[in-house]
Amino acid sequence: MNPQKIKLLTIFFSLSIFIISLTQSAFKAEFNNSNHMESLHCFLMGSIAFLGGGLLEEIIWMANPIALLSIFLLLKGNKNALTFAFIAFVIALSFSLWKKVLKSESGSQMQIISLEEGYYLWILSIAILLIGNILYFQKIKFPDKINIA
Repeated sequence: MNPQKIKLLTIFFSLSIFIISLTQSAFKAEFNNSNHMESLHCFLMGSIAFLGGGLLEEIIWMANPIALLSIFLLLKGNKNALTFAFIAFVIALSFSLWKKVLKSESGSQMQIISLEEGYYLWILSIAILLIGNILYFQKIKFPDKINIA
């Protein structure tokens, strides 16, 4: 497979799965009467989490623009795309280690009961971006060594 095709398939599948992830629950937590935190809500509110004291939540949310930066750099053929994809993956994956998240601006927290489909699809979208970056730049560096269908 030529490098251009690897690049385009990587971006297509990564963004497609990311968009699908936004339609799912991200995690279950003890929050009011609802236990599910929707991925779209997390995505939209995460960008302003620091305003309510959620600095750590903001750092996790930063995996999104970092992944988008990786996509932009991959389109340009810039090798820093791989570094940013790796950083986004590590940041996003680190959320799986959390036991509690910020509940309100007062600083109260809620217990995470379980991670849900939206979170795992989000991780998958970034993992696809990371793997696609690796394959793309390996194919550029060693064009005859990697044979992908």
